[in-house]
Amino acid sequence: MIAALLLLAAAEPPPAPAAEPEIARPCREAADAARPSRRQLARCDRAIGAAGLPPPVRLAMLMNRGAARLKAGQVERALADFDLAIRAAPGFAEAWIAKGVALSRVEGRASEAVALITHGLEIGPKSPARAYFARAQAHEVAGNLKAAMEDFAAAARADPDWPAPAEELKRFKVERRKVLRA
Repeated sequence: MIAALLLLAAAEPPPAPAAEPEIARPCREAADAARPSRRQLARCDRAIGAAGLPPPVRLAMLMNRGAARLKAGQVERALADFDLAIRAAPGFAEAWIAKGVALSRVEGRASEAVALITHGLEIGPKSPARAYFARAQAHEVAGNLKAAMEDFAAAARADPDWPAPAEELKRFKVERRKVLRA
């Protein structure tokens, strides 16, 4: 269940620009696929290998390929794409967040994932709600349920029209307990 949720919030590929260059289409199509095929990923690989790509187009293609690889279960290769995106544009919050989402899928690395997503939030993502949602999932994987609940609530506040955070919050129950002092 957590893995499926991570894909939901995750490395959501950047939206296709109004005038998407034809060269970028294979990577966007791979990212849009529910489970990208080897053929789609190979087409994206060839497109990214083209000479003379403008940096913003290459960045979008790396993010899309990373998202596609994550959906295809190629976590290490997705991490490599997000690392390339971070090197190309260290101020691009979504690359840090996407890397955090991918890293949360690696056993024992959820705390690192939280730190990466937190850094992305500090930079200022286009969709803070999705970033909080992703960090909530990473907190949950790490076993920090209180922080997970707080981030699901932050996601719900950031985008009240998005139903996913409110649905996740239904799983949590807050209990008030009396503390006895000796």
